[in-house]
Amino acid sequence: MITEENSFSNSFSSDLIIQALAASPAPTSIYSGEDMIIRFANAGMLALWGKDASVIGKPLMDAIPELEGQPFLALLQEVWRSGKTYSVSDAPAKLIKDGVETLDYFDYEYRALLDENKKTWCILNTALEVTSRRDFLQRIQQKEEKEQVLKEEMAATLEELTSTNEELNDSIKLLAHSREHVRAIIEQAPVGITMLSGPDQIIEIANPAILKIWGRKEEEVIGYPHESVRPELRGQPVNKWIKEVYESGKPKINSEFLVKLHHHGGLREAIVNSIYQPIFSADGKISGILIILEEITQQVLDRRKNENDQQMLALAIEAGELATFYYQPDTNLFSGNALLKNWFGLSSEDDLDLSLALEVIVPEDRERVISAITDSLSKHSDGNYFIEYRIKNSIDMKTRMLQANGRVFYDAQGNPLSLNGTLRDITEQKKEEERKDDFMGMVSHELKTPLTSLKAYLQILQRMTAKSENLMQQNTLEKSLKQVDNMNSMINGFLNVSRFDTGQMHIEKTVFDFQLLFSEIEDEVLSTIHTHKFLFKPSGSLSVLADREKISQVIHNLIGNAVKYSPMGTVITVEYLRTGNNSLKINVYDQGKGISQEDRQRIFERYYRVKDIQSASIAGFGIGLYLCKEIIQLHKGSIDVESSEDEGSVFSFVLPIDGTGNFL
Repeated sequence: MITEENSFSNSFSSDLIIQALAASPAPTSIYSGEDMIIRFANAGMLALWGKDASVIGKPLMDAIPELEGQPFLALLQEVWRSGKTYSVSDAPAKLIKDGVETLDYFDYEYRALLDENKKTWCILNTALEVTSRRDFLQRIQQKEEKEQVLKEEMAATLEELTSTNEELNDSIKLLAHSREHVRAIIEQAPVGITMLSGPDQIIEIANPAILKIWGRKEEEVIGYPHESVRPELRGQPVNKWIKEVYESGKPKINSEFLVKLHHHGGLREAIVNSIYQPIFSADGKISGILIILEEITQQVLDRRKNENDQQMLALAIEAGELATFYYQPDTNLFSGNALLKNWFGLSSEDDLDLSLALEVIVPEDRERVISAITDSLSKHSDGNYFIEYRIKNSIDMKTRMLQANGRVFYDAQGNPLSLNGTLRDITEQKKEEERKDDFMGMVSHELKTPLTSLKAYLQILQRMTAKSENLMQQNTLEKSLKQVDNMNSMINGFLNVSRFDTGQMHIEKTVFDFQLLFSEIEDEVLSTIHTHKFLFKPSGSLSVLADREKISQVIHNLIGNAVKYSPMGTVITVEYLRTGNNSLKINVYDQGKGISQEDRQRIFERYYRVKDIQSASIAGFGIGLYLCKEIIQLHKGSIDVESSEDEGSVFSFVLPIDGTGNFL
């Protein structure tokens, strides 16, 4: 015979129980085995741990390694072996939330669920964070202990000095002062506190914090029944909860509860944490209710905004076909999104440490990547990580050229916590650059011969017209020769790129007087460029061991860029000075619109041009500054740019005077 009770038991399946636990606001989890495999954890428990659902199925210490050295695993294993429930209040626990270690306090219980053989088959873990409650109740307890001491002192005084009315009055005043002291603490508490008295819930105390949350003034509520002076709560569960606590004597705790509150004659929605604690008299009867209220509206909104920002970031990463990576030096963990694992030949479930990732990098690039990671994590690093390298996984055997861009995050003591960043597949981009280089090298070689012949013909015509008085022809031929020289310089630049890539670009160092070279450049610039004002600032005779022609090319290039990117009529300043005992620094200042931070980071890359609509019409292939950098690096020097938008730029390079690269 099927009874109503049997029907109810059949419908009350384990799935429904799991659903109920998942929907419960109380943090709950289930473990099995002596390794404490996490079989279930609802949203409340995951939030308490500071983890996501990926920890389910893992041993507790693997999922939450920060519990190492804390008593939880040993307690759970004892409950598993003994089958006896363990519960504790106000227990401390160190957890990592948002990358920061925090110390909180919890009420938690480990309950062993036994099978028909009285053997533990799982442990049910419930927990409640009580840090705020503990802090407050500790302060209340301390004050109550002080009050109790004062009461005892007063009783002793009354017993010994019953005949002294003056001393009795002093003791009464002392007790009153203690009560006022407790009231002062409540008044100054950072959370909202109110005390309701009797079955009618008369408001006896309401501190400023709770009055602000309620949207009320003290004279509107003190001495009145709570339900009557807060009509905005009608239709909401608050008054029902207060009555249940008063009748049952059991406290009630709510987390992130949405409530409508009085606000300037209307209503506003707020999110609060609340505690409804019954107050017992000396004879054990309930005399009132203590309510502790904390508004967390802004914190929750900020958290939700952050979650939304994370979703938008994920969409942007997906749309940009970027792989993301996360490296934790302490654990050697190297993880990333699905695209990264696909590139490295791993399934989405596989774990990845740095050594496995390095094995996928082609051997020729591996040491360079290891060095770049080590440098970015060193104490003297600026925390930036940027490198290009090739990988080849064992699945699709496809060689990819990746561009890594990341940044190191530090703890409060300045120690590196993690290296986070993105990877971009630039294989096709590099192939396109190679095709462009091949084309430019081929075209440059083909143009050299006719250009040389053209220059020779123009020089013959120039000599033929030198004796004539036709100034127009002379000027035209002079300008034509100048354009041929410009074209020749451009072709030489293309050839230099090709020579550098094939290792055929060499420098021929000789000792020369830099002041003489500087003077020659000044004469050339002043005689050919009349659109700007120039200020050349020499610094005396200085012998340098370097490739005179290529250093001249670098300076001409920097001056040419200053002319291109600064308004006509502005001043361009060129100077050199000796720095330290063994180095020479050359600066080229302009009064242009400046260069953005993004462009400054990439301006010396091959083919890179400033992303500026106003500069789109300026001719160029983006190889001038790239060649400058390569020439200076071949001299064991350095080149840099400083700039502020709308305030101009200064390009600088430093050379070792003796050519050794050992700057003193």
